[in-house]
This record gives sequence, structure tokens and C-alpha cells, in this order.
Amino acid sequence: MLDGPKREFAEGVANDQYVFWLGSGISRDRMPDLRELAKVILITLQSRVDQGDDGCRFRRALIAVVKLAGPSEQEWADVDVTVPADQWASFEPIAGRLVNNYARMLNISVDGEEADYLLWNILDAATRYSDPTVEPDAEHLCLAALAIEGVASEMPSANWDPLVERAIARLAGNQPVMRVAVAPDDTRANRRRTNLYKFHGCAQAACDLEAKFRPLLVARQNQINGWLANNRVMGNALINLIVTKPTLMLGLSAQDSNIQGLFAEAQAQMPWRWPVHPPAYIFSENALGGDQESLLQNVYHQDHTPATRPQMENEALVQAYAKPLLLSLLLFVLGRKMQALVDKGLPGLVAADRQKLEDGIVHARNALADALVPTAERVGRLLTAVGRAMGMLREGATPAAAEGIYPPVTPDPVDRMPADPQLGASGVCEFALASALIGVGLQRGLWTATAPDSAAADSGALVLTGRSGPAKIYFVANSRAYIRLGTNGLIADNDDAVIVHSLDMPAPMARSPRRPPGRTGLSTIREVSMTDLISAGTEVEDLLARFRSRIAL
Repeated sequence: MLDGPKREFAEGVANDQYVFWLGSGISRDRMPDLRELAKVILITLQSRVDQGDDGCRFRRALIAVVKLAGPSEQEWADVDVTVPADQWASFEPIAGRLVNNYARMLNISVDGEEADYLLWNILDAATRYSDPTVEPDAEHLCLAALAIEGVASEMPSANWDPLVERAIARLAGNQPVMRVAVAPDDTRANRRRTNLYKFHGCAQAACDLEAKFRPLLVARQNQINGWLANNRVMGNALINLIVTKPTLMLGLSAQDSNIQGLFAEAQAQMPWRWPVHPPAYIFSENALGGDQESLLQNVYHQDHTPATRPQMENEALVQAYAKPLLLSLLLFVLGRKMQALVDKGLPGLVAADRQKLEDGIVHARNALADALVPTAERVGRLLTAVGRAMGMLREGATPAAAEGIYPPVTPDPVDRMPADPQLGASGVCEFALASALIGVGLQRGLWTATAPDSAAADSGALVLTGRSGPAKIYFVANSRAYIRLGTNGLIADNDDAVIVHSLDMPAPMARSPRRPPGRTGLSTIREVSMTDLISAGTEVEDLLARFRSRIAL
């Protein structure tokens, strides 16, 4: 889909053109959903009812919550406040209908208590949504990787949970990659590669500093209705994003009135005219909901007609939920970056040869995608493998957790990569060319590829298996990385391995004396310099033949 009908959108993401608007859907497999919260409120309020007091404040609050569900006469008959709520015959349907009234439900007050009593005391939302034992899911890891790659610089989030922040910390370590803005004064901090706007508050911040951040947890209907008037600083920041960059909504229904209000205000200031390239609004859903259709009518109202509506809606809908879409976008971005690096490294390549290399990268990307499912475990393994390859390429070492396990291919979006003055001499372009040739070989059945053993430090970047058997493949950008590969004990003299040098090959390295002797026999390390190969000619068929000869597979 991203290579075909949604290619323009995918290219827009690769160029950091989209604002990633995040909703609860990206955390649905990690955090409680609204139905579960409704059940907690019903059960807890009933448990606090004083059965000897007909005017009990908890009884009144419980009845007010039930009324919001619009129960039938039979369902009302099943509601017995003297027994636990989960024993009511109507418990499930009532809880289900409260989902669409969650803000009104949380707006119900309990006499003598703070306005946010249901949220703060009954649900204990700050503790529940900042649970330190909850790990990021595939969506959060992919968002973090896209942010580190420089293509997700703006991320407004309606979510309270800190899972995006935890994913960034896991992948980037202590590197200053993300700015998080919760309170108005947070927007004054220096911008970073990615900027997360938690405009409905943050559970972790509310736990850490209750006085400042508890009032910023937005959930009640009156908070949502008055949000724009009471949050001008954050509101203006978000309106500016809507006005200046296209919108991608991930797991966000856009049902809240404050979100609809933000987009209406942005449209009044400077509307997006339809059609626009890339599309100004994209929704990651199986089908557009009523609130999303309403949003399109508002923002495109000057061009929204019965004739244009079907095309508008088809253009705005990406029929994939966040979990598979974000992983697909990450693979697309990595592939596009590799293609751009090949273009920069070989600017005079003829069109036919460039197409062969691009096809090789796409084939390798698709082979990787075929072996993946978007689970946290599999995505984590992918990102660890990519990080290992880039760490060995640049440093001759595997990344340390403190500095982050995922160094990016480049920190810039695709369209800004040519302006990096250090890119040409970094060895990354030659690495991309070698990867493209490996992809061409995969496409033609010259070898197969498997992932490295993540538990073994000396497993290389990947394993290629050809007619002569398997070999571990290492990439090194320069002589320093090459030397450190040996001194760090990542390779031994008798390893069946290939070292692909981006630049000229230095003198043979001294291997680590701490390494065990390993496998013996006829296999030896083979080394190839991409610079040497390029200097002898850039015709792809010839390049591939010489590359294949040097790596002896």
C-alpha cells in the first residue's frame, strides 16, 4: 500500500512532513480501555455506598453514572445498589454504553470531594497509567525509532501514559532526543529532534509533582469543553502545527470537542485547500468514523461537495491500524534513506543501474517485512539488530544502553540528507551501496540472509549463506571502527566472516587475545573495500560480480 496508492503519504512521512497525532488506540494492548475504566467506577462506587443511608453521596453518584448509560426498564430493574455492580445482569451493557459518555461520566461529582474525585481517587488514574512495570508496545517502539530517524518531529498526544517516553529512553538512552511539553512553560524549552505535546496531561508527571500536574489531567466534560479557552499556550502551539504541517492521526477518534475545536480554529486561520500534496489529513483506521468525517467536512469545507467527498475520504483513509502501519512506515523510511545514500554516494549512476540498486533495497526490505509481525518482542529484536549494525559500522562496537541501543541510519529526514556536509565522508553511503548489492543478490537467489544471534556479541550484522556456506557479515565505516571491531572481541582470526569496508582497507588488525580460538579449518576472514570496487567502475552488474568474488559466497 505504501509503495502504491499511499506512496505520496509515505514519502511525506520520510520527509518529516506529518504531525503524528496520538490517541489511546496506540496503547490499547498496554493500558486499560474506557470500558474497563467504566467497570472500575461502577464497582468502586457501589462498594462505598452506605447501605444504611438512603441519601448516601456515593449512592447518588452511582445512580448518576448509571443514568448516563440510558438503561432500559429491564436494565434499571437489574441495578441493585446493595450487591456488587459486577453481579448485575445489566453490568456489561451499561459499562459498554458508558464508553461513549466517558467525559460526562468523569464529570460526575461526589459531594464533599474535589471535582476530579472519580478520576484521581476512584480510578487512581495517575498511578494506573504510570505503572512502571508496563513496557512499551510495538507502536511506541516504532514511533521512537521514527523520531530518532528524524521523521517524526512533532507528536501531540491525548494519552496520559509515558510509553512513548519509555520507548525513547530505551532506544536513545540518555541522549537529548525528545522534548516533552505538558505544562505551558514546557513549550519554552529548546526544541529537540522530536517534540511530544501531552495536551491532556501526563500520569507520570502528576505522580511526581501532584500540585502542578494533577490539574492538567484532562478527562471531564467541562475540562474538554473549556480546554481551548483555558490552555491558550498549548492550544496555539497545536494550532500552529495543524496550520503548517499535514496531520496523521494514529489511534485517535477525534471525538473530543477540544480536538475538533483546534482543527476548526486552524481552518479559520489558514485552511488547507483540497487537493493538496501530500494529503493534509490521514487517518489510520479500518474505516472513517463519524467524528473523522465531520473533521474532514470542517477543514476542507471550501472544497467539500457531494462530488469530491468520496475521493477526499478515500485519500484520507489508510486502512491499517497503528501497529502494522508504524512498522511499515519505519521499514519504508529505512529503505528510502538507503536509496538516498546510494544516490549521494554514486551521483553519476545511470538510471537503469540506479533502478537495480533501488530494487535490491526494496527486495531486502520486503524480505525482512515477510519475516516480521508487529509485536513488541519482534520489533525490539529488529531495532536491536539495526542498532548493532550501525554501532559496529561507526564505532566497531555494539551500542551501550546508556547511549541508546538504536543509533539512526541518519538523524535527518530524506529530503534534508543531501545537505549534511559530513555524510559523504562518513562511510554510510558505501554501506548503503553494499546493502543494495546484497539485496540484489537476495533477489537473484545468489544467497540467503538470516538475522544475527542477538545473544552473541560476535554474531555480526547479519549472516549470508551462499554456495560456500554461511558467513557473518560486518560493515565498518573507517579504520577506527575496523580496529575496534577486533579489540572489542567482536571477531576472531578464524571466524568465517566478511568485513565490508566503506573506505580503503587499513593494515590487518590485532585480534582480541581474550577471545576463544573458535572454529578451525579452511575458512578465513574475507575483506572488501567498497571504495576500491567503485573506483574500478560503477556499472552494477560488474560491481555485483566483483563484490561477489571478494566475499566468496
